Amino acid sequence: MTNLDEFVDAFEDAVATHGVLAVDLKAFSPGKGACDGPIQERSTILIELLRVWMEHRWRAGHPVTVKHCLSEFPDVQFSDAELQCLQFEEQRLRQTTERTSNVRSRSWTVDSLPKTGEMWGEFELLTVLGVGAFAKVYLARQHGLAGRLVAVKLTFRETDESHWLATLQHSAIVPIYSTHCHEHVYAICMPFLGNSTLADLLLETPKSVSSSQSNWWSRSKLRGIHGGSALLSTIQQRHEQIDTLVKTSGASAATEDRKPDSISNENRLTGSTSESLTVSPTVSSTSRNLGQCDYVDAICWIGLQLADALAYAHRNGVIHSDIKPANILLAFDGQPRLLDFNVAYKCSPDGMVGTELSLGGTIPYMSPEHRQALDRNAFVDGRSDLYSLGVVIYEMLTGRLPDKESRGVDPSKWNSAVSPAMSAIVRRCLENDPAHRYQSADALRDDLNAQFHREPLVHQAEPSSAERLLKWCYRHPRLSSSISIAAMASMLIAVLLTGVVARQIALDQADWLHRIDLLKERLPNSLAMLSSLDAAPDLESEVVDDLEKSLALIESPKTNPKQLDLRWDSSQSVNDDLRSDVRLLAWLSTQRHWKKPPEIPGGLLDKFDTDHVPMQDEQLRGPWTLIQARNFNGAIATLKKRVERNPRDYVGWWLLGDCYHSIQDLSNSQLAYTVCIALQPKRAIAYHNRGMTLTSASRFDDAEKDYQTVCELAPTWHHCRLNRAIALRQVGRIDEAIAELDVAIKAGYSTVSVHRLRGELSASRGDAEAAKLDFSRALQCEPVTDQHWIDRGMILLGSNPQLAAEDFERALTANPTSIAGHQKLAYVYSELLRAPEKGLEHSNRLVELLPNEPMHLAGRAVLHARAGRVSAALSDLRRLETKTVREPLVMYQVACAYSLLAGASKSEMVEGFSVGPSAFQWFAKAADVDPNIVGIALTDPDVQWMREQSRFQEIAKAVNTLKSPMSK
Repeated sequence: MTNLDEFVDAFEDAVATHGVLAVDLKAFSPGKGACDGPIQERSTILIELLRVWMEHRWRAGHPVTVKHCLSEFPDVQFSDAELQCLQFEEQRLRQTTERTSNVRSRSWTVDSLPKTGEMWGEFELLTVLGVGAFAKVYLARQHGLAGRLVAVKLTFRETDESHWLATLQHSAIVPIYSTHCHEHVYAICMPFLGNSTLADLLLETPKSVSSSQSNWWSRSKLRGIHGGSALLSTIQQRHEQIDTLVKTSGASAATEDRKPDSISNENRLTGSTSESLTVSPTVSSTSRNLGQCDYVDAICWIGLQLADALAYAHRNGVIHSDIKPANILLAFDGQPRLLDFNVAYKCSPDGMVGTELSLGGTIPYMSPEHRQALDRNAFVDGRSDLYSLGVVIYEMLTGRLPDKESRGVDPSKWNSAVSPAMSAIVRRCLENDPAHRYQSADALRDDLNAQFHREPLVHQAEPSSAERLLKWCYRHPRLSSSISIAAMASMLIAVLLTGVVARQIALDQADWLHRIDLLKERLPNSLAMLSSLDAAPDLESEVVDDLEKSLALIESPKTNPKQLDLRWDSSQSVNDDLRSDVRLLAWLSTQRHWKKPPEIPGGLLDKFDTDHVPMQDEQLRGPWTLIQARNFNGAIATLKKRVERNPRDYVGWWLLGDCYHSIQDLSNSQLAYTVCIALQPKRAIAYHNRGMTLTSASRFDDAEKDYQTVCELAPTWHHCRLNRAIALRQVGRIDEAIAELDVAIKAGYSTVSVHRLRGELSASRGDAEAAKLDFSRALQCEPVTDQHWIDRGMILLGSNPQLAAEDFERALTANPTSIAGHQKLAYVYSELLRAPEKGLEHSNRLVELLPNEPMHLAGRAVLHARAGRVSAALSDLRRLETKTVREPLVMYQVACAYSLLAGASKSEMVEGFSVGPSAFQWFAKAADVDPNIVGIALTDPDVQWMREQSRFQEIAKAVNTLKSPMSK
């Protein structure tokens, strides 16, 4: 087996026969190397099998979780998107179980439905046509109406499907006769129109038929080759199996609940001959027309019928939401009809939903927005159905599912018989962004109809001038006959060739200019998101997708799409700033360790190699290499000239914000990000980074507002809820902070940092049990980012400093420039583990990373003073005397360093510097800002020399007097 449907069908057949608990899932899973083609990889098939397995288990009253599913296949590395699909499925099943917890049918499964050969009401159940997770479809004889043959769908679940089918009267939608309820089982009675779905035909037809086709050019005038007649022949063969069954007296116990194509003559009862099928595949206009089509035209015609059915359904407000080959019946004459409206829902003309959402769908055929909607329990519009239909058409044309990992899908890559126009129709259906797809099923139907009748496309530009000319010839056979063509050739050929060449050149140039415009529009956001990944690593998959879309705009569109377009060097539409920004984007993307790195056009980095540029020439090197070298001041000087030249330069302002933040110039950093917000107010990333700057500046009220805006603009950026909770905590809004964290956890963002903060918040409310539980959950989470390691280390710090230090070291492995990581290690080694030399190493690194930060200089000065390095300590203290220090703890650290020097020398003068008076001066300043400093100093060994002096008692007494209520 190489097809996804084959694996799923085989598994469901086994479940229908033996029950889900008796079936070993692994026996139906693909082994390594068992799957053909780049799309239907082993993990893709396993995910769909696991979803079906979960559904049967839950319905049988034996639920399994995602964790249980993953334990079944520990050797398989599933992607993040695949894991999300399993999480969506578990969430859906939980919601469905909760909604039906008091319904009797909860304990009943599809295995409990009546068996073939039995009577159910007035229906004699002859055989099973299909089995789903919730229902079986039988071929039945309705004795209450002259024994006519019908299709009966039985289920324990009461759904709206009969309502949808009754209200939709269309030739490509299966109609309904009646509904029934008997012994707590619900039934929908429908005409029996055949036993073949597209899923059945895909197992037999596409690879053999499509491979026999010539290329689209040579088949352009040949309409009667293979395809349509092959489809009809397959339908006829399957029909004959049913016909044989109906002519016998019934199905024996040996054939119970088996699909008709698996029933052998030996297993059927012999007896009196019954009537043949009342509906036979006689030659009709539909079958006659389909039989004259080649394979690609037959698929185009089938897609046209389905698009027309969807257009009708959408006009009536019904969204199918589960378009796939198994839900498309091919009647005896080849007419396609939509089946299974079990998870459909209705929207009113104004777009408001009028019924409860039924979560469902099939992952390989789901649109991107459908998958996201499952997570939010939200709705999608009709364009999602068009995406699913596009996948079905693609699969019919190629025999495989589209490759979602590539930057585009082109069915002609796998089937040369697919013309450029047909390929363009399919590619437009499969656009990830709904705004770029056909905006209605009517538009898709119009283009499929035009393509089938060899007319110019209506809503999509014709991608091939040659195909457009051939269509014209087909519509005007007399004018395009050999004699006419020969007569006109000498006149038109020169004009035609000249016009085609000129037109193609003009089109290519217009396309190039359009791509450059798109690049200018996309680039700022791409660069901003990439540069913010250190602070928001959860955005990696979104950043990779955004990067590839941006960089693809400068690739050669025809000859070699992976290479740089030659016009990039010479086009006047590309200015120096744009080239610089693209270089920066490409270079930054090479500096990260990606789970799956983005593809960069070949030659881009080679052209802009800066290794041979003189290091001292900052103007030529540009801001990006200066940033790499952490020469932020040099980068700022270059960037200021750039934004002076173009005040609306988003990238320039963005990089200024990053550089100012890196040197802790928070006011200018905030200003730069504010300009970015003014230039593009709908970009969430600028609010995100300004919020970080405001947090660093202790402006928590303003930071909280920025994070709230991010949550509104980008609801899936759950890490911003953590940032908002931190800001809410600082302004005393503890309950709101906990509520924000609960929203993130419920959405699946369960990390060390989230649970640690929640534990601290619970502790601050006096809820010790909740805090203990949160800290325990935090330690159970797997750290992914440097901040996760730091937060886990902070939880361990009180009980096991050595383990905490190991976690802080892992944080530096993940991010060697982590300021918090070096700070924590400097403290742990020097204060708790009595390893001052190791502590000094990290203090030195902090000063290297932020040479003008007073906190780091003061901390290193204390370590030098403790170790007796007098000159080194005085050097740091002299630098601090020239800086503005506002934090009382930093002032106190400076006093500690001076006190240590005075105590070691037994003198208030050291190397000509008044260390004694300076110690008391800084101590008094610190106590004046924060009187609690005095309490710290009473037991701190670093200020023992000061405590022995009378001036210490004077300062302490003055501070206590100011703190006394009587002094106020």
